[in-house]
Amino acid sequence: MSDPSQSLIHSDAEDEKAGSYGTYSVVVVYCGVGLLLVATYVWGVVTLFEKHGDAMQLWGHIGDPGNEWLLKTYYASILAATIGFFPSLCYALTIAPRLPK
Repeated sequence: MSDPSQSLIHSDAEDEKAGSYGTYSVVVVYCGVGLLLVATYVWGVVTLFEKHGDAMQLWGHIGDPGNEWLLKTYYASILAATIGFFPSLCYALTIAPRLPK
């Protein structure tokens, strides 16, 4: 291997590659940790419904008149994060087996 900048991507020995371990690691990190994040939102919404009857307190006064721009910015950021998640996950799953252990 002549170019050291390619050493992390191109491994000479097949046993040095992560293989299925790399794929499982990506799934655990992306989906497992992501599931914990979503679970905290679900817990927060359920708790607010039990205590107050609605979940709008989770976002404070973001829905009040005059704050529409803030709510739209929030929605746009959630949309961008969701759209960005899937290509990133696909890329990580594609390269994970080829990366070194």
